[in-house]
Amino acid sequence: MAVIKAIERSASDSKIVFIGSRFGIESKIVPKIGIKYYGISTGKFRRYHNSKILNIIDPTTFFKNVFDFFRFLKGVFEARTILRHEKPDLIFAKGGYVSLPVGLAAKSQNIPIISHESDIIMGLANRKIAKYATRVCVAFPKKYYIDNVSESKIEETGNPIREDILMGNGDSLKERLKFSKNEKTLLVLGGSQGSRFINELISEKIKDILINWQLIWITGERDAGLINYRLNELPQSLKKRAKIYGFITSEMADVYGAADLVISRAGSNVLFELAALSKPAILIPFDESAGSHQLENAKLFSRSGAAYLFRQSKLTAEGLFHQIDYLFKNEKELKIMAQKMGEWADLGASDKVARIIIKVAEEKIEQDREVKKK
Repeated sequence: MAVIKAIERSASDSKIVFIGSRFGIESKIVPKIGIKYYGISTGKFRRYHNSKILNIIDPTTFFKNVFDFFRFLKGVFEARTILRHEKPDLIFAKGGYVSLPVGLAAKSQNIPIISHESDIIMGLANRKIAKYATRVCVAFPKKYYIDNVSESKIEETGNPIREDILMGNGDSLKERLKFSKNEKTLLVLGGSQGSRFINELISEKIKDILINWQLIWITGERDAGLINYRLNELPQSLKKRAKIYGFITSEMADVYGAADLVISRAGSNVLFELAALSKPAILIPFDESAGSHQLENAKLFSRSGAAYLFRQSKLTAEGLFHQIDYLFKNEKELKIMAQKMGEWADLGASDKVARIIIKVAEEKIEQDREVKKK
């Protein structure tokens, strides 16, 4: 969305059409902001094992992958129909399994493609699309991508973030929640779907956490009811020191603003939002992320001093609590972490990507004009 807004600022006469999953969350959000939306069939290749052979023959993945392969093929044909109807000058692919059928459809119709990779490890869809993309925008330095992409195609743009994230008012949120403005506030995030593992760790030490600090906890809709039930077992004096959200959109900027320390997974989008706001973090990457991209993202931020990294397989509730306690008692280290986190920020990323998109689209339009003249 950040790139779309940047394009609209730079090229007000542009027409933007969004192709996504038929049932994904984007199918509900995009139409509300006035952008034409097409939903297509999608399928992904599940890779729960390091071995390619196991990923193919494992019964837990085999049948799902076969079923999704046919959904993927259907998505390619649906995307081709959409592209023939809309006749776009360019495709911008943000990665993920939804983008691959669109990318293949665009290739078959000789439509230029620009992709963007936000993680340090390129996803399967972006690796495939990169072979025929005109430009490949990347969030991290290009040295991490040259094994998969021709260096001449790579554009270091950073990772676009939502502009509204920068406009939060933490004190205002604390006032609405009846939180103290002078006490430390811990923010717990589990990614877009929540994290059962992180939720269980926090639940195990919830009483000790609330005795010491205020807590904003985004659990994911799946666990929100259970977490609220457990919270209700605590004394009122502690319950009022916590705010539980299943899912949040409009207040997210204020939530970030209120946080003194963040516990989070290590998806690139949240990492670059934390960087833009200079928020120190404890990162617990999802062990089953494709290609271990969350772990590699987290390693980079940890090595820079911006965050602490804990492997899920080795972390206990007690260990996590002691790390939180250590950081909140060491204000100097928190400030250094915040400074290092801020060094990862690139607030111009959206405009960089938008300029590349507009430039390639203009070149395509000019080429089409020359062909017509001939």
